[in-house]
Amino acid sequence: MAAPSHPESFRAERQFTRSVFAGLVLLGLVAVAGPLLSYRGDVHEVRGQFRTRTAREARVYAQALSLHLKLLKSELSRVSAGVGPELQQEKAAEDMQDLTTPDAGLFRQGILLLDAAGRPVWSEPPGLPMASSLHERPWFQRVLAQQAPTVDALAPGSSTFVVAVPVVRQNRTAGLLVGLLDSGEDLPGGQPTGENLTLLVLNRHGDLFVPDAPPAWATAPGFAAKVEALLNDGGQEWELGSGKVFAWATPVPGTELRLVLAADETTTLEPIRDRLLLQLLMLAVLQVGTLLLFSLHWRRVYRLFLGMERRAAEKETMAALGSAASLIAHEVKNSLNGLKAAIGMLSPSEEQGFAVRTLRGQIDRLAHLATSLLHFGKPPRVQRIPVDLPRLVREVLDGLRVLPEAEEVHVEAHLEAELLLSGDPLLLATALDNLVRNAMEAAVAAKDLGQVASPEVRVRLRQQDGEAVVEVEDNAGGPPPDFEARLFEPFVTSKPKGVGLGLSMTRRAVEQQGGRLTFSRIPGGSRFSLHLPVQSPPDDFPDVQEQTA
Repeated sequence: MAAPSHPESFRAERQFTRSVFAGLVLLGLVAVAGPLLSYRGDVHEVRGQFRTRTAREARVYAQALSLHLKLLKSELSRVSAGVGPELQQEKAAEDMQDLTTPDAGLFRQGILLLDAAGRPVWSEPPGLPMASSLHERPWFQRVLAQQAPTVDALAPGSSTFVVAVPVVRQNRTAGLLVGLLDSGEDLPGGQPTGENLTLLVLNRHGDLFVPDAPPAWATAPGFAAKVEALLNDGGQEWELGSGKVFAWATPVPGTELRLVLAADETTTLEPIRDRLLLQLLMLAVLQVGTLLLFSLHWRRVYRLFLGMERRAAEKETMAALGSAASLIAHEVKNSLNGLKAAIGMLSPSEEQGFAVRTLRGQIDRLAHLATSLLHFGKPPRVQRIPVDLPRLVREVLDGLRVLPEAEEVHVEAHLEAELLLSGDPLLLATALDNLVRNAMEAAVAAKDLGQVASPEVRVRLRQQDGEAVVEVEDNAGGPPPDFEARLFEPFVTSKPKGVGLGLSMTRRAVEQQGGRLTFSRIPGGSRFSLHLPVQSPPDDFPDVQEQTA
């Protein structure tokens, strides 16, 4: 379908197309912005809830650990009250055995009694191996100086806890009762707390008590300083080698210990991210589907728009051309009438015979052109009467014998004996005249160009499937392939001196009578097929012979 030819139309179409696609892009961005904003809000809300829960759990762990250590201190303080001035074991043996039972004891690693110099006096169970330099440990010195219970690591980096209480006699520290704990088994939080949680317990110096096998990032240099900063800020997001974790630190009440709970947010946020990706995928599918449907619909609407625009332009053009054509045809026919009268006065002798025939042929050609222009300007109204189609075809062929091309073209006719239908004989004769005339002229032109040796035109008339079919064939090779789609457009012709109205008017005349005109290529030439519905004339129609005479 031809596009509008004016630059303004092209610019308007491009601007409209850009506006439509810009609107689609904007619509897509708005559609995507919704899930993104929702995802951002969900992440912010879930992250806030997650961090609040982490801080709360860290405080619960710290309180639980503080209560447990307070219980251990109180039990050791109770046992220490039964130790005599001479640090005798017998007075507290029964209580210490209860505290060190393997299944239910609070100090399953054992209990040790030290004198003021840090030397082991006795232990439960007996023979508990201990280092000889305990008096140098910070926790030992702290208990001696403050005469208050303390909790610390047995040694830097050790997973064994000590709960030390002083044995005070007459305001003097006579010794220390020390309970030993395995941080991995005897403390709350020593076991794994969750798949994505890491619980750490350490002292001021960064010595880790929990867990037994801490992660690598918790043993890195400067970790104790990070924990101290974390205590001041509350919670922080740490960038680790394996990803990001949210860490919360809190002091263990009543102790010198710090508790750190680190939680991986990735697993918590994964469902939200997966939901976003699913929504974006669905939006992408919907957007692509919408774009495809819109493109198909737009293409159809755009073609309809171009067709309407083309038809409107054609109507305007045809109206203007029709008025001009009617005026030209009227003047040409007046001049041709005078020429016909002058030719009739010439004697058709042998010397003037060729000139007379040539003049008559040219006058007939001009008369045909004038008639075409007149019919184009003012299409005649269809007046249906009975038509003997074989007889009408013969009359058309006989009338074309005056053409100059008639002497060079072999015209072959195969007509049925009788075929009656209802139609307008003038329009049918004009249509048949155009088809046969075009075929004869094309065949002679092909001969002049050396394409054929003998120009031929074949006219066939038959009845088929309730239709009268008139076929006009030639051996002129057919029109150019790129011209075939525009055969029936007005003022479109492949002839050097043609006007381009014959086929357009023929098709219009046939369609006005309920028929159709088709074109097809045959070996060596062309075939135009005129299909007319066969309808029996009403009984009150005059006799066919009288109407066509």
